[in-house]
Amino acid sequence: KSYEESRSCYIEAAKYYNAARVLFSAGKCHEAAGVCSKELGRFEEAHTHIQRAGDYYTQNGTASTAITCYSKGAEGLAHKLPNKAAELYLRAGDLERDNDHSREAIKCFQGAKKIFARNKMYKECINAVQLSREIYEELEQYEHIKKCNMCLVILHLARGDSVAAKQSISGDVSLVADQLIDAVENGDDDTIRKLSSHGDIVYLDTEIAKIVKFLTQDGAANVPSSQRSKPSTTSSTGSDIFKPSCKKPGLNSQKDELFARPNRQNRDDLFARTKPSGDSNRQELFSKPVVSHPEPSGPAPASSDNNPFGEEKSNTIEDNSVPADGNSNSNPFAGEGNDNPFGEDDLEDLC
Repeated sequence: KSYEESRSCYIEAAKYYNAARVLFSAGKCHEAAGVCSKELGRFEEAHTHIQRAGDYYTQNGTASTAITCYSKGAEGLAHKLPNKAAELYLRAGDLERDNDHSREAIKCFQGAKKIFARNKMYKECINAVQLSREIYEELEQYEHIKKCNMCLVILHLARGDSVAAKQSISGDVSLVADQLIDAVENGDDDTIRKLSSHGDIVYLDTEIAKIVKFLTQDGAANVPSSQRSKPSTTSSTGSDIFKPSCKKPGLNSQKDELFARPNRQNRDDLFARTKPSGDSNRQELFSKPVVSHPEPSGPAPASSDNNPFGEEKSNTIEDNSVPADGNSNSNPFAGEGNDNPFGEDDLEDLC
């Protein structure tokens, strides 16, 4: 990637587009040239190209494209050129406000406020907070107005101007503001430390709330680099996605482990482990306990005979099995007292 040659080509193309009064295309060329300058480490040139691109978009009547250009440029320059990045945020906020996009304008002003507070540019930060408060007053959102007034008190105290901080209390502001001003004027560090954890201060923007811990009579002391808030580049839950669960072993924990491990082989093994087999279903079927029917609660029969066919059936079986005269001959065709079933005459005929 030859960013130097690309930048030169984009600049030449922007000149011809500008001569032809094709302002939108000229803005696109300057925006691309700004990206190339940023990759080359020339952040001042990148800011200049982004600013020109936004101006061309605005002259062309496409304010939304200009706002997007300013916002992206401010995000890219926030670390190297914070004051220039905050200026781009303010430009985007002004365009949003002119187009009656109040909430989007507040977001742009808040971006500039965070950059100013992070770099201890308290005067510029006060201007950004005042712009946000004006929009909140138009929207009649009194809770946010109260927070803006509290931010102004803290920022004025950070500059060492307690008189301007007292003037900020004239509006709707928390009662903590009076206590904070008195503690700063008296140099009461313990009270300042206690008030820094108060709810009305903790729920402010992080960049503003951290200033309270370092307030003195002469203004805010130097905030250590470890205490300064840094813009987050990754989400806080990104590192917790692939952490295994700590639940007890079982089907649910195996499923959690399945979705917590991106390896395909491990996933297939877990599917095979959690999928029930036919043998296990058969064993589970035959291992179920037999349901026992409740015994009747009435009195038990007096007879101890368990034969379901009654007494008469058993007697007939006994009569057929044992003759009444005590003869043990088992031939059913035999006559009384005669072992030959065919008789003597039939026997002679057969001979």
